Amino acid sequence: MLPVAVYVVVHYAEIGLKGRNRPRFEERLRANLARSLRSLSEPRIRKLFGRILVQLPDHTDFEEVKRRIEKVFGVAYFSRVTLTRPELAEIEQAVDSYTKSRSFESFGVRVRRVEKTLPFTSNELERHLGQRIQQRTGARVELSRPDLWIVLHLLSREALLLHDRIPGPRGLPVGTAGQALSLISGGIDSPVAAHQMLKRGCTLSYVHFHSHPFTSTASQRKVRDLVAHLARYQGPVHLYAVPFGELQQTLVREAPSDPRIVLYRRFMLRIAEALAEREEARALVTGDSLGQVSSQTLGNLDTINRVATLPVLRPLVGLDKAEIVELAQHIGTFETSIEPDEDCCSYLMPSRPATWTRPDVIAAIERTLDVKGMVEASLAKVEQERIEPLDE
Repeated sequence: MLPVAVYVVVHYAEIGLKGRNRPRFEERLRANLARSLRSLSEPRIRKLFGRILVQLPDHTDFEEVKRRIEKVFGVAYFSRVTLTRPELAEIEQAVDSYTKSRSFESFGVRVRRVEKTLPFTSNELERHLGQRIQQRTGARVELSRPDLWIVLHLLSREALLLHDRIPGPRGLPVGTAGQALSLISGGIDSPVAAHQMLKRGCTLSYVHFHSHPFTSTASQRKVRDLVAHLARYQGPVHLYAVPFGELQQTLVREAPSDPRIVLYRRFMLRIAEALAEREEARALVTGDSLGQVSSQTLGNLDTINRVATLPVLRPLVGLDKAEIVELAQHIGTFETSIEPDEDCCSYLMPSRPATWTRPDVIAAIERTLDVKGMVEASLAKVEQERIEPLDE
């Protein structure tokens, strides 16, 4: 007999298209599932003919398992399963037990036979089980939209009876696309941008620019909460806190006011690139959305980008505010993001921020400043901390 346990089968979609690199993606997904579930118990996880089978002790709370797997990128969908041997009597027993626990007036049977040497075909088993269920329950067969699907996957040594199909977050497993450094504020957009990059397989570290002691520490507290929330998709992460207020005051004294926000952003990218080197990150991530605010016009984004040598990824660039808010609500960061705080870019905000700047004009302004010294002074005061995932 197979051991009594909670079994979950995990299916993936995009990973299956990876050709010779597919084993690396599968192994990363397996490792991420193990990390996510480890604090519940010590899961046994193995690859199984284009699927991943998770085995947990029988006392494990499946609802908690479900909540955790729903945050593992790379999972297309998953199901709790009844696991038996691919023998007719055991399959019949499993199906009988499953249908007794369900209320339905119509049903359908789908069998996928991966192991072709079994003594029955998929169609033969579908017909046999359909007749058996119909005789035992009186329910009618319905193959378009039945109340209940009986779904079986037959492998060489196991038969999987799938329970309800639960959507996963899709995407690629975190850790398969390289390391990036995400600029994160206490606002709505940047946590969503980070989430989108996690979904594409990036491993992230974070940098937050704040104006304390000239403003309150509210934004720093919010950012810690947001990063802890995002860490549930990845595991413990590094957060860099950069005191930015003194640099801002220097710009207020020594540079024109209209392009001040663009100057802020150029200094942020310079500092972020230095921190990215510490993290061996290959890209920066921002929450910019084209045209949303004055610093995010195409002309200003071009001017800001000129100081970067790393790619600057902007996953929200084509989304409007309503779409970003909807995503923030979906991933659970919205309520934290709308708590009041003092963002560093609102500190010493110019009355008429420039909506279009020329790179040569901004570069000329910066030649009157001690850019290198200002960056080094900010880096000297950077604080780094390790943020653990937020408890569910």
